[in-house]
Amino acid sequence: MKRFFQNKTIGNTIMLKNSRFSRMAVAVAMAVGISTSAVAQETSGGVRGVITTPTGQPAANVSVVVTHIPSGTRRTVTTNEAGAYQVRGLRVGGPYKVTIDSDQYRDQDIEGLFLQLGEVERVSAQLEDESVERILVTSSAPAFSNTATSSYFGEAAIAGQAGLTRDIKDVIRANPLVSSLTDGARQLTIAGNNPRFNSITVDGISQNDNFGLNNGGFPTQRSPLPLDALEQITVDVAPFDVKQSGFSGGLINAVFKSGTNEFHGSAFFERISDSLAASSVRSTAGFNQGQDVDVLPFEEKTYGFSLGGPIIKDKLFFFTSYQMLDAPRSLEFGPAGSNAPNQTITTAAEAQEVIDIARTVYGLTDDQIGSTTASPIEEDESLVVKLDWNINDYHRASFTYQFNEGNNTRNLTNDDDELILSSAFYNTTEELNNFSVKLYSDWTDSFSTELAFNVQDVENRQTSFSEIADVFIEELPSGGELSFGSDENRHANNLDTEKTTIRATAQYLLDEHNIEFGVEYSQLEINNIFLPGSRGVIRFDNLEDFRNLQAAEYSYTNGIGNDPSVAAGIFDLDTLSIFAQDSWDITDKLTINAGLRYERITTSDEPLFNQNSFNRTGRNNSENIDGVDILLPRIGFNYEVNDLVTVYGGFGRYAGGQPNVWISNAFSQAGVNTGEVELDNILLSPGDIASVRQEALDAIPNSTDEVLAAGIDGPVSLIDEDFELPNDYRYQLAVDYLVDIPFLGDGFVWTNEFLFIDRRDSAFWVDASLPGISESPTSGGTVTTILDGQLQLFNDDDEQTDLLLTNTGDGGESKIFSTSLSKNWDNGWSFSASYANQDVTEANPGTSSTARSNFRFSPQINRNEPFVGTGRFEIEHRLVANIGYSTEFFSGYETNFNLFFERRSGNTLTYTANYDRGLLDSTLSPGFDSGTFLPYIPTVDDPNVVFTDPAFAAELQQSIADAGLLGSAGGFASKGTDRTPYVTTMDLSITQEIPGFVKGHKGRLTLIIDNLINLIDSSSGRVADSQFGTLRLYDVDSIDDQGRLVIDRIRDDGLRFDTDDSVWRIKLGISYNF
Repeated sequence: MKRFFQNKTIGNTIMLKNSRFSRMAVAVAMAVGISTSAVAQETSGGVRGVITTPTGQPAANVSVVVTHIPSGTRRTVTTNEAGAYQVRGLRVGGPYKVTIDSDQYRDQDIEGLFLQLGEVERVSAQLEDESVERILVTSSAPAFSNTATSSYFGEAAIAGQAGLTRDIKDVIRANPLVSSLTDGARQLTIAGNNPRFNSITVDGISQNDNFGLNNGGFPTQRSPLPLDALEQITVDVAPFDVKQSGFSGGLINAVFKSGTNEFHGSAFFERISDSLAASSVRSTAGFNQGQDVDVLPFEEKTYGFSLGGPIIKDKLFFFTSYQMLDAPRSLEFGPAGSNAPNQTITTAAEAQEVIDIARTVYGLTDDQIGSTTASPIEEDESLVVKLDWNINDYHRASFTYQFNEGNNTRNLTNDDDELILSSAFYNTTEELNNFSVKLYSDWTDSFSTELAFNVQDVENRQTSFSEIADVFIEELPSGGELSFGSDENRHANNLDTEKTTIRATAQYLLDEHNIEFGVEYSQLEINNIFLPGSRGVIRFDNLEDFRNLQAAEYSYTNGIGNDPSVAAGIFDLDTLSIFAQDSWDITDKLTINAGLRYERITTSDEPLFNQNSFNRTGRNNSENIDGVDILLPRIGFNYEVNDLVTVYGGFGRYAGGQPNVWISNAFSQAGVNTGEVELDNILLSPGDIASVRQEALDAIPNSTDEVLAAGIDGPVSLIDEDFELPNDYRYQLAVDYLVDIPFLGDGFVWTNEFLFIDRRDSAFWVDASLPGISESPTSGGTVTTILDGQLQLFNDDDEQTDLLLTNTGDGGESKIFSTSLSKNWDNGWSFSASYANQDVTEANPGTSSTARSNFRFSPQINRNEPFVGTGRFEIEHRLVANIGYSTEFFSGYETNFNLFFERRSGNTLTYTANYDRGLLDSTLSPGFDSGTFLPYIPTVDDPNVVFTDPAFAAELQQSIADAGLLGSAGGFASKGTDRTPYVTTMDLSITQEIPGFVKGHKGRLTLIIDNLINLIDSSSGRVADSQFGTLRLYDVDSIDDQGRLVIDRIRDDGLRFDTDDSVWRIKLGISYNF
């Protein structure tokens, strides 16, 4: 990220105003800018520059004193023979004072300097004779700077964000490449990449979901960061700095506030509820399209405080922040005949009858059965404690502790077909504990170091509201269905991860070269238990069968010896990184940064060997990723063409950020450490719901040898022995212009950027037991083709699968153009607008945590062959704007307005065909249903298809025309050929300062209107989307003896309507600041 300052002379004072360009035409030749961008693990800022004599020669042995005014921290260095100096490891923010103290020339002071996270401000000066008056230069803190590939958000921008959730996503969405998707997890996609591929750090501590289960990107259910604790946030997409790694999406970094010599604090309370929201909205999609949908009752209360100050003045400081969310959860659906806003086919009387039978026949308690009216409560608690210690003038240390714990209640009834009792609800909870210690040291005027030690510890639990079997009753008298008991996938579901990181970096100033080098070592410890069905899963055909203890199906899965823990995926991943780079000021206009990073992964843990899998595939399923390594070169440049134009860009290779759960699949699904039993049409004993049936317990093998001997090994996930780290090459070119716009003012910053991403070795999943992939000479099976050789059929309909994590040669690419325009006026107005266009292709988006889902739900023509098409998270067009205004309607008390506007393309949609699994003893995807294949698009009277109903032919042609697929006739539809509707968002934040109880204290009232455009016009601001990004075009019943598709149903799948994101809501808040 580059940052420049425009200088404006007022009398004898030079004002530095935040802009993108550096120029000075006065006695002091100052260049204040940024030479490098280092944001992933960075926690500090720095100052660097060159001091010259009045004749322009290097001024050696000049003293430069950098003082952090709020804390009194003082650093003194001396310029080298080239006149260069640098000070690193400084607190971000400010204000700072830089004093240039020369024995021969006039001293100079630069005041009001503010440092940005991970960046080195360039402060250079040309000295003057003693006859010249001492010169003072002042500047002010920039609120934010926003371009596509690099954005900065200061304390004012964070406090003024117009969002409801107190999440950093509401701040950084101002970047044109950052989209917060309209879904429950509010997934954050950057530059059209998978939201799980981003990296998030605060104070150098990872905030990532290191395992990869949470769609939101955090290791917790919500943001674990109290917003009032954050001082700065940066976003980078292509930082050409080798210190940065661990991402394949975007890089988000922040720093917590620190205490100063003054005590400062705040307390706040915010509330949002249905009393200040739309009561209903007209649906634009789904089963209730065209109807008014009631908004569910809701209420959220958030409160917290922060406090910082000195423990020992000028020496030791503290800062702490606490935040608590309390949000009772409303039920969207209830049984027919209830007072619920949405009602299921299943009636209240049927639900009560099931409850009565469960009590009287099966002897279950009310807690084990559940109810139709339970309202769970969701909470989220966050705490940050930070200590800063000025050891002496040359050494500084900091300590950070971060805690978060929250829950999210899931598996609630979400459609009208099935009523789910509260016993089947479950809480997903995470407890996060982060620790960080950092030491910043200046050993000489030219050599400094930074040492960091971080620990991230996360406990993830998915706890059912009950501990009995999962019970499912079909065909109730009303035609509805009902389930109760613990959800099948929560029977054994625990995850513990701990990541420890040690990092040492050094900076050495050699003439005009700033040389940096370092080493980083991290160890990730994973203990994951995921074993569905270990409490039993029972299905009844109807209510009478349930009454009579007659189960249609009873299934049970557990680890060998009936011990779920033996199926746990337990392994460590150690990563060693070595890096070095040189930032060279070739001239005062041109800087080049070049470096190289090397990463190597080691692990001694291996999945259990499965001989049966080896016989099927010819591959060793105990392969791991030990020894996988990669070289990551980077080079970037910054060239100030003149006072008005700056060109910058570079090239780099990036890797990391992919979910480690993909690796864990091989450990938890070795196929030999679990057993499964399925019993059909059995008469239960009354206690078989509360505890596992003895017959099922006895059927589980006691050892892996028993599993292999019986040939009953389960599904296997394995890693390719030649697996490489997925990576990409990024190329960026950008131009900054300082432009004047008539009638609007001068000093507009106009930035144009182009970013190209070339993906290499992208992750892909294949079934290694199928012909063409299997390396076993005894695997058997053959493959044939239909549709003129385009579609493969296998004669192996075995349920057994061996899914291989491997790489694709062509992983797709991204071509992204963006333009932005921004300006701050002296009268309190500010404006920023950006537009981005994305063209993204990929082979497999990797949206799931399991190999099975990534294999079966990624649309392909042939399952084992990667098909590159439009990316799942491509946002083709996105326009964002921020308008701010600050004034004092009441003297001494600020009023602030901030309006956020977004207009973006909808999410991509891919049409699919559903093929029945058993096709003339052949199959497209052995062991799986076949609902996510790219559809063959028949021409009129196409000889490759027939219809069970002649009317379907015309109906399908109309559907093809409506979907815009006529151009694919005679072939297959591509990915992402359609989109959900455009999304338009407008949010408004208004804050008003009010007098406090004590002089110097102030209160603040906050009003935030979410989806203001819907408040203005109820037909605007509505959102329709698709949960999985696919729409079925037709169903295939079979393949006839001539190899033709037999189409038996034309689908009319639609979108779903997002009620929560389609209505206006108002949040009110009050805070007290001192």
